[in-house]
Amino acid sequence: MYKARQMTLWFAGVARLLTVSLTVLCTPLGESSTDSSSQPQFSKAYIDVDWGQIHLLQAAPDLITQPPLVCFPPNPFSGNYYRQLMASLAVNRRVVALDYPGLGQSDASTTWRTVGELADIMIDAIESAPLTDEHHRSIDVCGYHTGAMVAAEVAIRRPDLVRRVVLIGVPYFADKAENDAELLSVMQDRPLPTELAALESSWRFTIEERHPDVVLERAYENFLESAGAWQARAPVYRALHGYAAADRAALISQPVLVLNPHGGLKTHTRAYAQLIQNVTLVELPNLTYGVFDVAAVQIADIMLPYLDR
Repeated sequence: MYKARQMTLWFAGVARLLTVSLTVLCTPLGESSTDSSSQPQFSKAYIDVDWGQIHLLQAAPDLITQPPLVCFPPNPFSGNYYRQLMASLAVNRRVVALDYPGLGQSDASTTWRTVGELADIMIDAIESAPLTDEHHRSIDVCGYHTGAMVAAEVAIRRPDLVRRVVLIGVPYFADKAENDAELLSVMQDRPLPTELAALESSWRFTIEERHPDVVLERAYENFLESAGAWQARAPVYRALHGYAAADRAALISQPVLVLNPHGGLKTHTRAYAQLIQNVTLVELPNLTYGVFDVAAVQIADIMLPYLDR
């Protein structure tokens, strides 16, 4: 039975709404969990799977006391999308971000068509790395936008492997007409552009319309990744919009933290949270877009007390 209650959460002195559903994590958030004097070490690696290699970006602190956290990126970007958040989270755990096949620096693959098959590839990469050991036999997972559905499906398929789940900005389209319209706008396979005008929409989204606190260098990185994924993005979107999100959400057995920035997916994220049995929903009305670049510390301060349990 779905229960909810509200409490107040403050970011920089501004009130924000905290909605807590079902089994609630009620301990107050403390001071910042990150220590700017001790920065994690970033490294990159490739994981061999049957058809090629998956690229891994990792942030690791000097002392690891918690299970690793694996992050799944939003289409069409790579794990580098999480880089600033990873720096804020890697205070007592390894934080890993994986690139999907054909995106970022991973090899392309034609062996998958669905979110479930993509989740299997990610599970294969996690186990092949390997990211677990005798001290930490399970992992936590995090996903934003497209990555939220991948993280959820990884958790569903491997409850023995996944301990806790964090989902942010979930693209759950309960209305079929809306889902079909979204799919129609992003699903088409496109030939490589022969005119600069074809890249204008990516330029506007990543550069011109970026949050004012996102530096140009970071925005330009995102633009290059978006342009580089010109042909690889459509299969991911087709998988996303063909995913039976509502049916699958009911199968998540782990505790789930859902963070809801108030961008275009705020009502979708809220609706998806209500489908999960053991969920904590945190509303973030002061955050809209570019959240990992402008509010990495604040997001980490919510995630870390939850993950450290």
